[in-house]
Amino acid sequence: MSRWLLKLLNIALLVGIAAAIPYMMTAYAPVEKNNKAVEAIANKQYDEAIALLSDARLSSPENPTFRANLTAAYQNKAISLEEQKRTTESLMFYEKALDLEPDNQTIMKNFVSTINNLAVAHSNRREFAESQQLFERAAKSLKRINDSAIRNDVIHNYSALLTLWGAELMKANKVNDAVTAFTNSLNLDPQNAVANIYLGDLRYEVNDYEAARQFYSAALPFEKDNKEYLKTRLEMIADEIRVETLFKKAADPQNRFLVHYVDYTNGVTVSEMLDMLAQARTAVGEKLGIYPARAVNVKVYNARDFFRISRLPEWAIGIFDGKLRLKVDDLQSAPSQVKDLLFHEYTHAVLAMNIKQKVPAWFHEGMAQMMEPQFAENPREQAQMRDALARTRLDFNVLKDSFKDITSKTEAETAYLLSKYFLSYLNTKYGHEKLMDWVARMTKDEEFEKSFQAVYGLPLEQAQNEWIKGQVK
Repeated sequence: MSRWLLKLLNIALLVGIAAAIPYMMTAYAPVEKNNKAVEAIANKQYDEAIALLSDARLSSPENPTFRANLTAAYQNKAISLEEQKRTTESLMFYEKALDLEPDNQTIMKNFVSTINNLAVAHSNRREFAESQQLFERAAKSLKRINDSAIRNDVIHNYSALLTLWGAELMKANKVNDAVTAFTNSLNLDPQNAVANIYLGDLRYEVNDYEAARQFYSAALPFEKDNKEYLKTRLEMIADEIRVETLFKKAADPQNRFLVHYVDYTNGVTVSEMLDMLAQARTAVGEKLGIYPARAVNVKVYNARDFFRISRLPEWAIGIFDGKLRLKVDDLQSAPSQVKDLLFHEYTHAVLAMNIKQKVPAWFHEGMAQMMEPQFAENPREQAQMRDALARTRLDFNVLKDSFKDITSKTEAETAYLLSKYFLSYLNTKYGHEKLMDWVARMTKDEEFEKSFQAVYGLPLEQAQNEWIKGQVK
């Protein structure tokens, strides 16, 4: 080979090598960035790793190693943010990881579980709109999750949220919206006992017995705390269906009351009764600052059916148990007595419709007596009450539960007097505005005794003991 030809070959080879150097450097750079990113992940420098791997993938978008490492960087960044209580920010990085590996079950479970927990936290703070948005976001991913436990957990919690939201809507007098929330709750979880009970109560209140029975029956196998309530309601429905054909219906043009009654001739007429109930609605509303969330269902029975359905002792006159139940006999008393009775039972209704927590029976009965138009204090009653207190036959702990379990008429009278005079004492000593404030706080779910102390400035038990000492000195 000639010397000149050899030179030409050497020059060509050098040119080829020189031309390959940029390509080799370009090919090596993404690998180097990947290696540095792996080191950054090990050192928990996730932002740096994400930046390096994102650059590396610009050159090799299909490289499976780069994609897997970037997925890991996003996932670790999300977990790190959760540990820092920056849960909302973490969701964005879970979503970025899922964009790269949509079928990765570990990431999907973490993502949905995080949304679920965040939604529950919003629900606990009663931030229902925010919670629902998060549950909807989680629900869109449920079909992609193989873990049935996580799917069921999200569905259960979403159903619970809608139930809680429905309860809040009930308090805000938005009954139709509440029904929608409860129905949607059951669409997610048919075993949601609370939603079934709410819908059962609503149907029962408007005398839709078949629908009420279906909801109560659906709740019964899954409800632990209210089994006796449900069994009693189902028995009452059976009894009420038997007498339903006996009733006539009275129209209330303003739909404030839904009145059914057996026919009778003497005493306060049905139209007069409706007028008295309307007066009660106005007067009690002004005194307590609360009104019914929906029409009050009023049922007037003959005595035999009243006692069979209400399951009350013989001394009882009326009751509100979701319906305002009365006897014809009591509408045939003097009009002033009938008016007291209607105001009394209406007060039970409006308190029950607005205060959803369980409150002591003495509170209910004392308030109902104070709202009666002829409410007054008299020496004979006070003497009877003081005698009972001195003998320690009754106290406020005994009177927490329903008075319907008191079989003795004398003891029942004393129980009513104890309730009446303690609340009257509070009203006189502290002023009626305090009583209204106490009621208002309870309508917002502030606990009974805590709200008392917040309003009156001392524990309830202390106030009761001070009053009792003043009575038996």
